Amino acid sequence: MGKPRFAERIKWKAFALRLMIEDRHNRAFDDKHRVETAREVALEAAGVGVADVRRGNTRYRATWERLIRRAIEGLDIDYSRHTFVDYGSGKGKAMFVAADYPFQRIVGVEYAPHLHAIARRNCETFQSDAQQCFRLETVCGDVIDYELPAGPVVCFMCNPFDQATLTSVFDAWRERCAAGERDLRILYLNMRNIREIEAVLAAQTWLRVEARDSQFVAFAPNEAAAERQADLLAA
Repeated sequence: MGKPRFAERIKWKAFALRLMIEDRHNRAFDDKHRVETAREVALEAAGVGVADVRRGNTRYRATWERLIRRAIEGLDIDYSRHTFVDYGSGKGKAMFVAADYPFQRIVGVEYAPHLHAIARRNCETFQSDAQQCFRLETVCGDVIDYELPAGPVVCFMCNPFDQATLTSVFDAWRERCAAGERDLRILYLNMRNIREIEAVLAAQTWLRVEARDSQFVAFAPNEAAAERQADLLAA
């Protein structure tokens, strides 16, 4: 037991050091684009009820810009046909990075009222010389209740939920795909390692992996699996 615990402590200390280094990049991003996304916030302090804090992994933390870009650029799609939806969008960091790509529109869904309010203000002040998408929308609500828009969609998330919530979100996407809306891409990111949620990801047999490294995975529907699911629903 001693060695695994020691290894776990070392892992978290290394991640804490990495966060300190990345914080400088996060603040530089904010200064450049006239937004405030860098500062961490406990979800309870952001207006989330105590019973729901753990569903959102307890804390808002800005996702690293270069990781967001690596994931988006791992997609083999025509961006202009797709709506980009950030599940657990926090203060809007991923939305602003995604705006440098020619998505049809960008939507951020966030259940913490304080974070949502900051994201709305950020949308008003955001500036980027490279911006290609200008339709940025923020939604304050629970991702469990959120209904994706029709048409091609990229669903983005950076380790925003506990396993139960994440499973429910994947189930909703699977049902949408089975109902015929199959032009779907899913980006799951984790600034530590996506293996932390491997049990949930491995259960998504209706999806195929398009790109993957230690910090992100890009999924697309497995057409054969989607057709079987659709047949079951129609029976």
